[in-house]
Amino acid sequence: MFSRDSLKVRILLILPSHYDDDGYPYRFWKGLLPSNTLVCLKGLVLRCVERGELKGYSEVVVESLDEYVQKVDVDKIVRRSIKRRERLIVCLVGVQTNMFSRASDLAMEFRKHNVPVLMGGFHISGVIKMFGGPTKDLQRLIDWGVSLVCGEVEGDGVMSMLLNDAIAGTLKPYYIIEPSPDITDAPILPASGEYLKHFMQPMCTIDTSRGCPYNCSFCSIINVQGRKIRCRSVDKILSVIRTNYENGFYSYFFTDDNLSKSPIWRELFEGLVRLKQEEEIKIRFMMQVDTQAYKIPGFVDLAKEAGCYLVFVGMESVNPDNLDVMGKKQNKVGEYAKMVEVWHDAGILVHVGYIVGMPFDTPESVRRDVDILKDQIKVDEASFFIMTPIPGSRDHKERVDRGEELESDWNAYDSCHETFEHLNFEKGALKKAWIEAWENFYSKKNIVDILLRCSAEQYWNAFWLTLWNRYSSLLGNHPMSMGFIQLKRRKDRRPTKERESVVEFWKRRIRDFSDVIKTVVRVFWEYQEIWLLTRKELREKRTLLAELYKRYREYEAHLLNLMRENPISVRFSKEYEKLVDSFNNMVAELVEKTKNCDEKAFRKIDKIFSDMRDRFQSVSFSGVCHKDLFEFQREVVGYLVKSYEEAVVKSVMYRRRLNTWWLGFAQSVKEKRMSFSQLFKLPGVVAWEVYWGLRFSISAVRMK
Repeated sequence: MFSRDSLKVRILLILPSHYDDDGYPYRFWKGLLPSNTLVCLKGLVLRCVERGELKGYSEVVVESLDEYVQKVDVDKIVRRSIKRRERLIVCLVGVQTNMFSRASDLAMEFRKHNVPVLMGGFHISGVIKMFGGPTKDLQRLIDWGVSLVCGEVEGDGVMSMLLNDAIAGTLKPYYIIEPSPDITDAPILPASGEYLKHFMQPMCTIDTSRGCPYNCSFCSIINVQGRKIRCRSVDKILSVIRTNYENGFYSYFFTDDNLSKSPIWRELFEGLVRLKQEEEIKIRFMMQVDTQAYKIPGFVDLAKEAGCYLVFVGMESVNPDNLDVMGKKQNKVGEYAKMVEVWHDAGILVHVGYIVGMPFDTPESVRRDVDILKDQIKVDEASFFIMTPIPGSRDHKERVDRGEELESDWNAYDSCHETFEHLNFEKGALKKAWIEAWENFYSKKNIVDILLRCSAEQYWNAFWLTLWNRYSSLLGNHPMSMGFIQLKRRKDRRPTKERESVVEFWKRRIRDFSDVIKTVVRVFWEYQEIWLLTRKELREKRTLLAELYKRYREYEAHLLNLMRENPISVRFSKEYEKLVDSFNNMVAELVEKTKNCDEKAFRKIDKIFSDMRDRFQSVSFSGVCHKDLFEFQREVVGYLVKSYEEAVVKSVMYRRRLNTWWLGFAQSVKEKRMSFSQLFKLPGVVAWEVYWGLRFSISAVRMK
């Protein structure tokens, strides 16, 4: 034992990860977003140390680890503390429901070494507040000697009380911190370059306020943080932004659940404008707002002036019945398109959160809703979440009270897995609809449409956002909890799964890396063509292509509505004639617009479309049905779009010719019948690939 006066204390804050479907913790070479919770709590602990609230100790070291991007080796951590004769205190922080299983396993490992462990976060706070005390899962942690913390710890003396109890060995089984504290003077740490180097871009996070006034049944925030909004000091926020800029950091995510309802939004935005204008401090940020924020006088314009480039909006559904039954009554479906238009007019991108599996959803309605998001509402980015009854939400409590069967593995509560039986979906169908939603929204056609309609100023923001979502969804992971290149250790496998042999483990890792490489290559080639079609340097050609996609969307929407209104056994002769006429009118307008831009392209397009018009003058409209309309749409519009793109942007035509050549070459290799002509052309094709690849890569990296 050490004397109290000479005792060294190491306080280790750990943000735990969660397990993938193979049982390995998610940890990445480069992550997406840093943890605001981890930074906030580290600031609180450091303030306790600076104020001398932990008295009688020779040294206190504060350390933090984000398991999503940093290795947590329990044995190594414990051995180091023993060697240095330190008293180790472990705090597992920010534990959400999908992280609870991993957090519990880490807690058990530390407890085997008799290390004091505290655990807090949304899962623990939500469960205790909703059920009035620890449930069976939480009690099991208490039985292991883990101390649970329910509530926020910014209140005076709260953090020092917890740490002093841990150091003295007098921790209680659990602490309920009430009421929610005032956070006006809560510390805000400057950005740490050592921490941010683990992420793909050095983005800082700040929660300028907490709480939400709404009452959505699927949300746990109102139960954990309350419906009263509490704010940080604007002066402190601006001060840390100034310090961060001096250290080279200027990009932010304001993590407030709804910044538009914060009483300090105007003061904050005006302060950011002053920093930009008077001190020439560069700042860009994204924020979360509700669907009604655009109606607040001055909010959108001031946000843009302050440096906002993207808003995340909780749209959740385009079905009013879903919104009503889930308590999201503030959302007005009929206003969605206008809302997006207002943000776009200000030059701000719109990212929406969308829940798949709400009560009135069906597989067909989900497909229709995604089409509405793309074609009518025209959002720039969408994140899809499977409906999940999160502990701490009213939805979860009501399901438990009704005795419904819910998924028992908390690791599955990541909004990417089915956790309950949906009346309108067979088992597995909800996950399938979720995957299809990602594929549909982030199709090449819709990505091109997004990039063509966004402003030149926002082009590269939209480019990288859609690329990341496309890459992540192809690997089957949610982009918001994803990183680049997952790292795994064989011994970290979940205790409920058998540890793999060295050979089995490395076979798995080879497959993992192979999947990543194939996905990177696929996205690289896809985005070469997307970039060639949408480059902001195209100017007039971008306008022409945007008009093409607009006309195509209108045409496709008409066809889809026709299908839905007349499901079976209806003749479509008159509608078929209307579609052909609509096609001819669309072609005529596009040809005329092209004439003003590029005479050579105009002549080529005019000839192609004249041939097509002549062809369809001889079409018989008798006995037309669904199949005929689909064939017409696929053949005519597909050819129209392809021809128009290649005529307006020649480089796209060359890129596609290279693609066709490679497909033929691959087929020849597979069939072992390569010709001399193919071998002769191979060096030239490779040279062109290097040229286009380098040109694309340099442009993308430099964002010019």
